[in-house]
Amino acid sequence: MYLTNDEEKALKGEYGEALEISYRILSSIGRLTDASHLIEISSAHVSGVSYSTIGDYGKEFLEKISLNAKVSVPTTVNPAGLDYQNPHDFNINDNYVLGQMKIIEAYKRLGVTDSFTCTPYEGFYLPPKGSHVSWAESSASVYANSILNLMTNRESALSALASAITGKTPYSELHIEEFRKPTLSIQNKINNLSNSVKFGVLGYFAGKITRGPMTFQNIKNPNPSEAKAICAAIGTSGASGMFMINEKIDKVERVDFTDNEFKDIYDELNDAEKGDAIILGCPHLNVNEINEISESIRDRKFSKKCLIFCSRRTYEEARRKGYTDRVEKAGGKFVCNTCAVFTPIIPSLGVDNIATNSCKAAHYIKRVHKVSISLKDSNEIIKESCR
Repeated sequence: MYLTNDEEKALKGEYGEALEISYRILSSIGRLTDASHLIEISSAHVSGVSYSTIGDYGKEFLEKISLNAKVSVPTTVNPAGLDYQNPHDFNINDNYVLGQMKIIEAYKRLGVTDSFTCTPYEGFYLPPKGSHVSWAESSASVYANSILNLMTNRESALSALASAITGKTPYSELHIEEFRKPTLSIQNKINNLSNSVKFGVLGYFAGKITRGPMTFQNIKNPNPSEAKAICAAIGTSGASGMFMINEKIDKVERVDFTDNEFKDIYDELNDAEKGDAIILGCPHLNVNEINEISESIRDRKFSKKCLIFCSRRTYEEARRKGYTDRVEKAGGKFVCNTCAVFTPIIPSLGVDNIATNSCKAAHYIKRVHKVSISLKDSNEIIKESCR
């Protein structure tokens, strides 16, 4: 892979250890992905924030690199394992709180945007369409390529961080137009594909059967909630980085998505009739989704614990618009800047079954926390859980 003179100097450590480490990461990835050179990016989104996922080794690495490095492009970061403004909620133990807070402090020293969300495209800086970016977080990278018309590979926590520091990424895979063409056409045969659960099931099916870009035929353009759901599900079940909708592509394999495929995927994810607690916001909810929940509740109250995950910025905007009052009066609790899955919050609920409208949450909560899942549309969850 070709490197400029400056890049070669950085790789040799002439500009400091942080840049040396970053260029080592990018050059290694570039060689593995047959990149011809590095290109400049317009933004980065970094995962590897929750103490639950990166642990002490990740924390120590971030503490070290943040002492002499800053991000060089607008950079958002994924949710943490707790709400750092309310770290002792849910009786999280002190060692976990301390470790998580050190990770957050390291990211802040690096100069990232105070986002702590898995939906950086909602309320934060977005570069122009067609821009090259480096986004980790599988659902966000699929969303960037498929909905926002940005160009990114599905980055890891380390590669996205290296790109954030250098402002560059290897020119390979989904940064190249040729490799963004669908290699599979999925023919939808289901009527009324019309909510986030159904779009999520479709995405989970699609992610399982191809690593490359795909096109969906015979579906409507998803609304923002449905788009998040299908992107998150694709990112959860497989390695594909993008899709198109109703693009006619010749000479590619075709696969039908019928009622049988829907049932098989749904039954895989859903194994409880009802949940003893409710988890909404995986990926994080936006202001309109919070308003929709508020409208669904009306003047009723939750009969069980309901946790709603979103960014702090989203929560504050929804509060200013009066959308959070009804939810909180009903007994719902907003949990900000926190992952709905990779967190000690889930075990603290002390339940065996959780209701959610997210295929991504269903997949991970079941596997990480050994809890059964009731997978339903949010309106249906609220209908059966509010009195």
